This record gives sequence, structure tokens and C-alpha cells, in this order.
Amino acid sequence: MKLSDLKAPKRLGIFFFFDEQGVVDDYVTTLLDGMQPHLDHVIVVVNGELDDAGRELFAARPDTELIVRPNEGFDSWAYKTAIDSIGWQGLAEYDEFVMFNFTIVGPVADLGLMFDTMDAKDLDFWGVNVHHAAPFDPFGVLETPTLPVHIQSHFIAVRRSMFLSEPFQDYWDDLPPIPDYSHAVAKHEAKFTWFFDRLGFTWEPYVDTTDLEPYTLYPLNTYPVRLIEERNCPFFKRKTLFAGIPSTIEEMAGFNATGLYEFLETSGRFDMAQLRPHMQRSMDQYAQFSTLHDWVMLETSDEPVQDFAVLVPVGAGFEERLEQARRIAGRSALVITGTRTRLEDVDGLVRESGATRIEVTSHWSEAAGRIDQEVTIVLGPDAFHQSGRLADLVDARAFGSETFSLPDPSSAIAEFERSRELGLLVAAPLLHGEHFGELGREWEDTTPAFEAIATMLGIAVPYSRRTAPLQGSGGTVVLRTAAVRALGAAVAAAPYGSLVQLSTRDWQKLTALAVQTAGFVPRVAVTPKLAKYLLSMTFDLLRRINRAVGPSGGARASTLVARVQSLS
Repeated sequence: MKLSDLKAPKRLGIFFFFDEQGVVDDYVTTLLDGMQPHLDHVIVVVNGELDDAGRELFAARPDTELIVRPNEGFDSWAYKTAIDSIGWQGLAEYDEFVMFNFTIVGPVADLGLMFDTMDAKDLDFWGVNVHHAAPFDPFGVLETPTLPVHIQSHFIAVRRSMFLSEPFQDYWDDLPPIPDYSHAVAKHEAKFTWFFDRLGFTWEPYVDTTDLEPYTLYPLNTYPVRLIEERNCPFFKRKTLFAGIPSTIEEMAGFNATGLYEFLETSGRFDMAQLRPHMQRSMDQYAQFSTLHDWVMLETSDEPVQDFAVLVPVGAGFEERLEQARRIAGRSALVITGTRTRLEDVDGLVRESGATRIEVTSHWSEAAGRIDQEVTIVLGPDAFHQSGRLADLVDARAFGSETFSLPDPSSAIAEFERSRELGLLVAAPLLHGEHFGELGREWEDTTPAFEAIATMLGIAVPYSRRTAPLQGSGGTVVLRTAAVRALGAAVAAAPYGSLVQLSTRDWQKLTALAVQTAGFVPRVAVTPKLAKYLLSMTFDLLRRINRAVGPSGGARASTLVARVQSLS
């Protein structure tokens, strides 16, 4: 049926929303505001928690009703809940209903043009984007031997010619339980288009990507800017910005996320002031960093730098680090931190240096509330109660000093002026000697109580032991002082003795996570000289690993990883 043949077609929207913390960020409001003129009524279905502000926000929207349900069944059961709520008779009052969800961001192109274009087409159902067919079953639970081409479930519109039919109603009445993501795709997203196409219902995507089939399975993820600019695609996938290297290394998509981010920043298609806070609150920091290739290239800078402090915690190698701090050019404050006993032990050195002495109980961040300078250079160690491994205090510290061009850190300091969202700069991980064995095993020496302690200290961003926060090895970091003030206050208020068990690396992780919790971005810094070192080391290691595993017939990286895993 064509909606353009109707005098005043009625359209229902069913919007599925989920957030780990139950927070409704501004990008969600913008999405709903963009859709509202094209919908006569909206049912919002929330899986899981919803805070009071979010509940009030949804409830205040015109022509909108809210359903909050347990976090079960992913998007398909949220849609089913809305359909069951309105009932088939209620649905029959509409000519089309749209199922869309929070995984898309927009609008970034003309929604009116999209609806006008699709209203003029004689279809039973349609969507914005398709995922191309693949000659395999990536989930092992598909109802077809291979992955069929399918409309992505982030936006599917269904017309009354289909939703009043018995097969459509049976589809939702018989919807199976959806226990995990694989089943969410296999039993609904990948099935929906194939199932109804097989029954003779007509469909079409708004964004035609048939010409891109030879190049990508997932065009919205691989070519988001191209689809927006050239094909009026009104949305992009939120996940594109944090999906991680595995999502791109399999296809020709190395700069898809960075290209999208830069396009959004410069084109004005979307207000990034809405998206950046959401990213910092809800996305794993390593996933963001690796997906966006968010390295900071520090090159020689002639720019005058703002005031900055140098902070030296008392601990192993203190005299050497204090002397290094005294040589740093341009500093406007020198701060020594430590417990009362440790500060008394080095009283003569502190007096001689003319430094400000700040007594803390567990960690140098406790001093942040008394530092006026916007940027602080910290010369480790990170934990007063553990001396750390010798390699951390020698190799890694030297690498950090090289990264930040000590004793002239002007390029690192200037980066904080150029990038107001920047909260922390750390040096890249080391790859030589025993340091290589730490890659991918960053959590191995973490205290079992880390998660409980992190919660106690106010860490409120997602993290996973499958990835690693952007921790600064060796205790040399440059940070925006405000980014760790909340951490310092929480550390100072922690019950006596509760933090003693934390290791040096625990504190490094907590610092990086605290910076993100405060709404700032942690990044890894590298100089051109060190970038050459890292590239040479990385490619040599990969070549040797690939060769050692044996011939693979041009296998993808995922195949190599699977073969290596099978050897263990």
C-alpha cells in the first residue's frame, strides 16, 4: 500500500530505550523531537531502570505514553510489549507503525524527505538501512544456513496491509524468548525481513546500498558519512563510535569512526555537545580510544603554555624524581605529597626545593583540591603502600618522560588548551622485554575488591576486565587537575585502611576511570619518534606471530586470533 494515496495517514511510533544507569541523555530527546512531527502517537518502552528525570522527560512529551518493564528480551520483546499494550484493534486505527530505538542517533539528514519518499512507494514494510547477506551463520542459531539480507531493527516501519495479517500477528504471538544478543539478532532482526519476504510481503530500504555489497556487510557502520552526505541517511549508529577494533579490522573501515566523528564536529549535522557527555558516561574508554584512534601526537610547540603544577609523590626513587621536577621548564608550582611520616622523612629535601608540602593518606589525587593550576604533571609512583616493580620505576618512567618531552613539556601542556574535553594524557604501553607480556593481561594483578572499591570511590562509567582503562605506566601522567578532584575527595573520605590493598596498577586504572567519570577524555600521547618505534615493534611482532601460526590462505585477523587461541 502507498501512504501517499491516503488523505491523512496516521502513524504510530514505538520507541525502545535502554540505559545501564537509567539515564536519558540529550541525544535521545533530539531523536524523539526529530521523529515527533511524523508520528501521531508514541509508545516509549524502557527495558530496565529509568531514573526520575528520565521518567519525567518521557511523561512530559506530547502524545506519548511510557511503559517500563524488566530488562528482558532485548528490543524485540520491548516492541512486543507495546504491541500487546495497544492491542490489534488499537493498532488498526493506524496506517503504519514504526519500531525504532536508542541505538541510532540523529536526525542528521532530512527526515521529511525520507518519509515523503517512502510514503509514495507501494510497500508492506520498509526500513532505513540493510545489513547485507553473508555466506555463513555468525551466531550459530540462525533459522537459515547463511545470514540473509535484512532491514536493521533500529528502524522498521510496517503498514496495515501487513500488520493486520494473520502471519504478522502470529509472528509476535509466537515470539520466542531472547536470552542474549545472538538470539536477538537471529530470532528477530535477521529473521524479520526474510520471514515476511518469503510470505510475499513487499519491502525496501530507504538507503540503497546494493552498490556497496562487494565491499561491506554493514554499510551504515563502514560508510556512515557517505550514506549521510550522498544518500540522505538520517541516522548513524551510536555503536560506530565505540565498537572497537574487531568491528573494523575485518572490513575496509579503518577510519569509519574517526571520519564520522570529525564530520559531525565540522558539518553541524549534529550537536556534539549532546553526544560527548553521553559517550563519557556510557562507553568503555578503551573501546572509544581504539575505535576513534584517539592518539595525541605531541610535536614541538612554540605556543606559550598556561600555568601548570608538577606533583611528586614521596616513594621509591623520590630524590631522582624531585630533581627531575625541579628541572621542568615553565612550572608555576612544585607540590610534594605523602603521608605525614613519609613527608617527615624527606623534610630536608622538601625545604631545599621550596616545594609546597601536602599531606595525604593514600594517593596523590587527594592533593588536587589544593592545587590552583589547571594542569598538573605527576611524576609517580601511584601507590604509597607498594613500591611497584623495578621495570615500572625505570623503563616506563623513562618512556613517559620521553613522551612528554621532559624537562620541556610545553607540547603536552598546550594540548590541554587546544582540547577542552581532554582530562588525562598517558604514555603508550611498552612493548619490549617483559612488558610485552602485560598486553591483554592488564587486570591480572588487580585486587579482587577492585570493583567494590571503585564504586565506593564514585567511579560511575562502564569498564570491563576484557579491556583496560588508559592507565599510565610508571606513574608519569599529565592531567587536568579538576578531572581528579572528585577522586581525591573520595579517597580522603574512604574508611581507614580500606585502600591499602590497592596496587600501583589499580591506582592507574582508578585514575583513568575517575577522569572519565568527571566528564573528561583520557588519551594516549606519543611523539613522532615514539610512533615510529611503536609501529616497527608492532608490525614485527604481528609478522612473527602470523608466520609462526602457519599458512592461512589470506585469513582475516579474527581467523588468526582463533587459531592462536586453539593452541593454548
